[in-house]
Amino acid sequence: MATIVYQGDNGDTVSEEIDDEKLNYREDHWQIHHGDDEYTYIPRERVYTVKMTDPHFENE
Repeated sequence: MATIVYQGDNGDTVSEEIDDEKLNYREDHWQIHHGDDEYTYIPRERVYTVKMTDPHFENE
């Protein structure tokens, strides 16, 4: 799972938990895929934190 915390359109702080594969960074913004052709685009300047699970890391 991934967590992204960012400033919403109305200035509020928004926190979303989503599957890692639905969160991508593209050039100058973060992209959240909600399904079919529905996306949320968040400029990097509005993103406070992003936490993603590294699929290559194994807990010992």
